[in-house]
Amino acid sequence: MARRPKPKKKRPALGIPSEIILLTGQGVWPYTFLADDGLGGCGKVAMPSEAAVEEVQAALFTPLADLARTHHGIELGAAWSSLTHDSWVGRVRRVAGPPSSGAVTDDG
Repeated sequence: MARRPKPKKKRPALGIPSEIILLTGQGVWPYTFLADDGLGGCGKVAMPSEAAVEEVQAALFTPLADLARTHHGIELGAAWSSLTHDSWVGRVRRVAGPPSSGAVTDDG
């Protein structure tokens, strides 16, 4: 008796990013992000340590927004605020209009 082949399980798509934590570093900027499904990830943005924080935030946020657009069909924006003198948090939210660069700051 022949067995039926089992369908391959697809890896679940990453959830929608909800928060990003960015730290300063030497030659790289480490980051961690959390998604609404409890998963997340981490990595490093390869930019010089003297790069403007807004440029690093945009370089980090753009690929995350592209993934959300591709996998979930939504546009995201981020409101960045300072945690300490060398770390920032980006609160990710859905946006109705065209996507922003992700470098919106909100120190309040």
